[in-house]
Amino acid sequence: MTERILALQALEPDQLANLQAADVELVTRDTYPAAGPITIIYGWDAQLGPAALKDPHNQVHWIQTPSAGIDYLPLDWISEHHVTLTTASGVYSPAIAESTIGYLLYFLRGFNEAIKNQAGHFWQQPERDDLHSLAAQKVVIYGTGSIGQAIAKLLNGFGNQPFGVNRTGHPVAGFQQTVSLADDAQVLQDADIVINDMPATAETVHYFDAAYFKRLNGLRVFVNVGRGNAVDAQALMDALLYQEVMHAALDVFETEPLPRDSKLWDYPNVIITPHQTGFSVANRRGIFKIFDQNLTSLLAGEPIAVNVADPKRGY
Repeated sequence: MTERILALQALEPDQLANLQAADVELVTRDTYPAAGPITIIYGWDAQLGPAALKDPHNQVHWIQTPSAGIDYLPLDWISEHHVTLTTASGVYSPAIAESTIGYLLYFLRGFNEAIKNQAGHFWQQPERDDLHSLAAQKVVIYGTGSIGQAIAKLLNGFGNQPFGVNRTGHPVAGFQQTVSLADDAQVLQDADIVINDMPATAETVHYFDAAYFKRLNGLRVFVNVGRGNAVDAQALMDALLYQEVMHAALDVFETEPLPRDSKLWDYPNVIITPHQTGFSVANRRGIFKIFDQNLTSLLAGEPIAVNVADPKRGY
């Protein structure tokens, strides 16, 4: 049977030509559903995606997501119907890593205070003891997959050897030590910086709660570039108020967009970005490269192998 691809992800002209040259049929938003039964979904749409999956005329057996995370998908349905799910894991990692380093330098090098002073035309040099070197910080990264490794690699370039926390504690290149989530107390003591890039799973929901923040003692910077529901927002605000955490850089939130009446907007020691750290002009090509590799394998009768996710595990 000819593979019929519903393209919900934008395609560059050369990518479109590539697909048109392959032994597939391409269906767009405009030509669906009249074009015939869909077998592959490239990209996602909150309304059209689920509708295409559940349409009895379709025979979807593979979804290529435009994202690294999959928590927004109907994972139970995908698992029950044995649909292969591949992600864009790795595509966003370089941009997220660079953004994370930017957050850290923003606070460690005093740029946050400089911006405030500039707004008031106020020349005020900081005390030398208020500025810090990235190389000298004890950094703990929760999540040692593609994003965590990309952050660690950049930190290594600054002369910093971070600690890692992952599900099992398995060792990972770029980290001086890794421990399991259950044993994170081993590396959390005296930490200067905590970075979360963990995927969304049942065990990570509100992992960073009041009890967690009370384990800290003046953490210099807390960064969340993972999933918004990993952080209890009220607990973080309390930690910032009571200086268990001195600064926070937040790109993801449990409710997005972040409500206008959220108190987080008004914290002077917080920088908020609108879920943008992974954005780059290079994203679209990176996603298609993964899709094209897997499509080539599929059409050759070989198994799809790049970035296959497990819907039951959530990543």
